[in-house]
Amino acid sequence: MSRGRWLSLALACAVTAAALSLVLPAFSYLSELTRSGGTAVPDHWDFQAFPVTWNLNPATGSNITGSQNVANVMQAAFNTWTTSPNATLLVKRGADSSVTAESSSPSNINLICFVCADADFNKDSEALAVTITTTANAAGEADGHGGMTQFAGQIVKADIIFNQKTLYSTDGTGSAQDLQTVATHEIGHFFGLDHSAVVGAVMFPFAAPLKQTLGYDDVAGIASVYPKAVPDMATGSISGMVRMANTGAAVFGAHVYAESTSSVMAFSSTIRKTPIGTLTAPNGSYTIQGLPPDSYVVTAEPLDSPETNSDVPDYGPVSGQDAVQTNFTTRWH
Repeated sequence: MSRGRWLSLALACAVTAAALSLVLPAFSYLSELTRSGGTAVPDHWDFQAFPVTWNLNPATGSNITGSQNVANVMQAAFNTWTTSPNATLLVKRGADSSVTAESSSPSNINLICFVCADADFNKDSEALAVTITTTANAAGEADGHGGMTQFAGQIVKADIIFNQKTLYSTDGTGSAQDLQTVATHEIGHFFGLDHSAVVGAVMFPFAAPLKQTLGYDDVAGIASVYPKAVPDMATGSISGMVRMANTGAAVFGAHVYAESTSSVMAFSSTIRKTPIGTLTAPNGSYTIQGLPPDSYVVTAEPLDSPETNSDVPDYGPVSGQDAVQTNFTTRWH
């Protein structure tokens, strides 16, 4: 099953997935999900099944300028994720590729392409890039690497295609869009992360002029999917319920986030301090994971702007709902 994640100046996630009727767990970010045995599991790579590499077509057009070559920019963007605290991500750069069409990208190639013209960017005039992942529906499917998939939701391929009509800068100078900022966001999708409603997160669906480092929310998300056997820092979680004050009815899809009330910096200076958030499940429950030791204020808000249901269009259907609820006002404690 192929899924596309679009990045634009108003970053929109266009995910193709079957509608599922089930109760979702709540994560410290919104993961891409696949149904397995009546539950939803986060999509992710199995680094033990086969070597995971990314394969660059180094060709570029006149829309890309700057003093850095694109290979160095892509490596830096991948390094941002592979050095994330509390996570283990075993991915390396593979052989360069001459493929110029995503539709003909081989199953054993995870293509990064600047000259592929077959990705449809016409649906969103501001689209910057798209990440197209292929995941298993169940164990025992051909994985495209000579073996069989190990579980539903296993990512077996991911291609990142950049819009040839977007002006990019490889060194963060000028008025062009910073290439590493876009690449870092798309690589989050490469690893199975969906959009976050935390404004400071790399996975927030609106492109910043320059955002090349992860926020706490991104760290919590990637560590939840690919936890390190011995974490760099022990973290905790906050759980609760969001209900309507007047009726007691559960609120689905509320954005709940924990924000530190101190100046404590839990991670290195390369990790930006941001809130850590999640969306509530259909029964109104939430669990915010990956919280460093600290004191927090917890806020519940509707996903009504700047991120909206259109940025996470499958979260409702995969939960048996039409869309997230927005008929309530922000509350905190």
